[in-house]
Formats: sequence, C-alpha cells, structure tokens
Amino acid sequence: MQGILKKCRLCKIEMKTSPFAMCDTCLMESNLIKNYIIKHPHVSIEQISVATNVPYEKVQCMVKLGVN
Repeated sequence: MQGILKKCRLCKIEMKTSPFAMCDTCLMESNLIKNYIIKHPHVSIEQISVATNVPYEKVQCMVKLGVN
C-alpha cells in the first residue's frame, strides 16, 4: 500500500505526508534561511537569496507564508 501523497506548500512537488508540509529540499532551504536571518537580522530578500543560494521567488514565498 502506498503512502499518502501531498504537495509541498512551497515548491508544489508531490511528497509523502510530512508534519512540516514541506519536502526535504524546502525544509533544508528553510533552515538555511532561518539560520542566515538569525545571524544577519536586517537583510533583504535579495541578500538572503544570494547568500543561501535559494531562488529569490522561493525566499519571497517563504517570507510571505511565514515559514521562518
């Protein structure tokens, strides 16, 4: 029997159910962004994107959804 599939709330790819509602990649990127913001609290989305190598649109979506 196959597990229940849901879509990641950020990148929309199908994944197995997760308590975080995010795929492993987005969860890892979210942690990178969170750690970067903790060390550099007054940065722009563009600076976060460049420093973490996460696409600008994805960082923007994370901020909008309040992922961090």
